[in-house]
Parts: sequence; structure tokens; C-alpha cells
Amino acid sequence: MIRRTAALLCALLLPLSAALGEEDGELYMEEIVEDVLLDEEGDEVPLPEEPASAQVTEGFTPSYGSRYDPLPGEKNYWTLPMDITDEQAVWEMLMAPITVVDIGKKSGEKVQTYLYREPDEDSLKVGVVTCESQGVRVLETREDGWSLVECYSSSFHGTKVEAWNLLVSGYIPTRYLKQVEPNPSLGIVVDKLTQRLYIFQDGKLLTTLLCSTGIAMWNGSKYQPYNETRSGEFLLMSKVGTLVSDRLLCDMAIRFNSGDMIHEVPHVENADGTNNYSSTEFKLGTKCSHGCIRVQRNKTPEGINMGWIWSQLKSGSRVKFVIWEDWQGRQIETPAADTPLYYNPNKGQYYHRSDFCYSARKVTFQPFTYGQLEEEPFAGLEPCPYCVPPIRESAIAAINEAYAFGGDHDELLTSLRAGYYEYLEEN
Repeated sequence: MIRRTAALLCALLLPLSAALGEEDGELYMEEIVEDVLLDEEGDEVPLPEEPASAQVTEGFTPSYGSRYDPLPGEKNYWTLPMDITDEQAVWEMLMAPITVVDIGKKSGEKVQTYLYREPDEDSLKVGVVTCESQGVRVLETREDGWSLVECYSSSFHGTKVEAWNLLVSGYIPTRYLKQVEPNPSLGIVVDKLTQRLYIFQDGKLLTTLLCSTGIAMWNGSKYQPYNETRSGEFLLMSKVGTLVSDRLLCDMAIRFNSGDMIHEVPHVENADGTNNYSSTEFKLGTKCSHGCIRVQRNKTPEGINMGWIWSQLKSGSRVKFVIWEDWQGRQIETPAADTPLYYNPNKGQYYHRSDFCYSARKVTFQPFTYGQLEEEPFAGLEPCPYCVPPIRESAIAAINEAYAFGGDHDELLTSLRAGYYEYLEEN
């Protein structure tokens, strides 16, 4: 009962949408790229780090805040516990058909439409959904030509529906709904709690990458709640290429939700033409973007990075790309004490999850265990930014405290969502 009450309170707060213009119920989305905060000398202002791990407890699903119980036989993204260790269940979810909205517009992945409070386009608009790429949960298909669906509202700036990444339900014409079969060999999960991107291939978890999702913040003149990366079930769509935002270059951008994309961790260009990642790379594994998802460029022991994802995406491949919400109350599990780790005894600065790492290809690592991390000579080692080992128990405890029941890990975003209550009450 406590869990459901907390969830319903969260579910009443919906997210906003960014549009160039509005016509006949559709939103035409402008290209949204990341911007950065700069100090008076033009240098990027660093954001506080928020480390994360790779394992989460069971019990929370993407529809945790829903008013609707699972339908008979429903087994999909919306009902699957957010537990990355259950490889078979995650793989089955990634392979399940996805129901998307198609209103027949060209470049549909940039177009958005509304969900309505009642099965009537003259009723209150209660949510925003991106066409072709965003999945919805179908709750009811009616005889009057309307369907009741649920999703995280893909609200950006400029929308009338200021529902910032909140789980919403509403009506949409049934004729707009279609099922899509995802890519049969590849799927990707992003977890906003752990700030990790998990790649699944042919039924197995292939590797784990550091990533950074968005965070609501003050940009120097206003608060930007639409920075929060929208959770949900998506398809990777078009290859956009390099995004340019102020001095930052974001290579290998792939669109998944209108203005939101995944791309390589941003860089600036040095005077000699080389790439400089010093102002952004250290933030990977923490929330710090303006909605897009930054992904590591360093190769994991499996040889995987953002470049690998880019190379796998072919025209029409429709790779399923799901984002798990960091619901208040979710917790990260501490790895078993006997979990194997590795280090370079010759003055190495990192600890590793594998006996091979691209950060030190020719080094012979020595094994130790997670339970020894606080002992010498391991106490001063940092987690490797290439191979992504589990973070320390103290870091896990700090995250779990912030996400404990009864707390609020993002009070700013909560306050910025309050306007949605007024919107509902006034209409």
C-alpha cells in the first residue's frame, strides 16, 4: 500500500514537449542538442558527480507508478522487473513487439502528438508521445475507434502539456497504433539509476558501458525541467551524425525520441585539431546532460564503445532501446564479497572487472576480490572508466540513501512538475 501510494503521487506529475509549431494536434519538433554551462572565462562548469553501479534490486517495473494493474498475460517492457541480472527475461522483453504511434507524417520520428483525457480530441491534452519511435502500453481498445494507452510523456520545452517525464495515460485514435517487430539480434537497456548502458546480443548481456542521462538544472536564466531524459520503450531510428552545441561536438548521434539522441561523450577541438574530452569524460556514470544520452568512447574488454553501436545500426534495423526510470525507492545491490576484481600492482590507479583492459593492454593484472576493496593496497584505486567494474560499497550506500523511500532524489524536478497539478485542476 505504501509503495502504490508513493507511485501514484509520482504518476500525477507529467513531463513537457518542445515544438516549433502546432497544427491539428501534432507537434513538429525542433532539433534539440545539448548545451553547457560556462563560467565567465568560457570554461564549462563541472556538475557534481553521482556514481552508480550495475546491479539493482527486483520489484520495480517501468509501470510502477501506473494506476493500472498488469493485464492478463501481459509480459513486456512495462511489466518486467528492472533487474539487469535476469538476462533471459530482459532479452525476451527486448525481442517483444513494440506498439508505436504513426499518424502518417513524413519524418515521423520528429513529430509528436497528444494523449487526451477522454476519447475526444476536444478534451484535455494530458500527455505527449513521439511518433514512430516511442512505444506505448495499450490498456484498452474500444469499439468507438479510440484506445487507452500509457507511456512516459515525451514533453520537451514549448508544449502546453508540462508533464516532465511522468508516467501518463490517455486516449489516442486506434488507427494511429501499429506493432513493430524489433531487431532480432540486438537490444539496449539504459538504467537511469545506475547510469549504465547494457548491450544485449543474441540472448546474452554482451557488455556494460558508462553513460550519462539528463538532469534538470538552472541554465543561467531559467530552470530546464525538460533536460530530464524521458524514460520508456523506444526504437533507435536515424543516424544524425555530429551534433554541435556551443563548443561541444557530439559524434555518432542516433535519434531515439524526437530531440533526444544517444551519442559519444562530447569533446572540444584543440588548436591542433585533436579531440579534448577533459571537461566531459570524467562525468560519465552521472546525470549531467541536457536530455541526450552520452556514451563512453573507451572500449570495454569486449571491444565495445559508442562507435560499435554506431557501426551496428543499419538502415531500418529498428533496434529496441529501453530506458528504465529511477523511481524513488529503487536500490542498488552490493556485489558479493567474492566478486573477482583485478589491478596493476605496478602503480596502477584503477581496479578492473576483467584480467584484460584496453586501458593497459600489455599489463598482467593481479586478482583480488570486491570484499578486499577497502584494504591496502586497493583502498586508493578508482573504478576503471574502460571496463566499468562495480563501484565501491560506500558509493552504493550514498545512492541508496538518496533513493530511499520517503526521500526525493531530485527536489528541483519535483518542484518544476508542480505546475501540472494546477493544469489538471484548472481544466
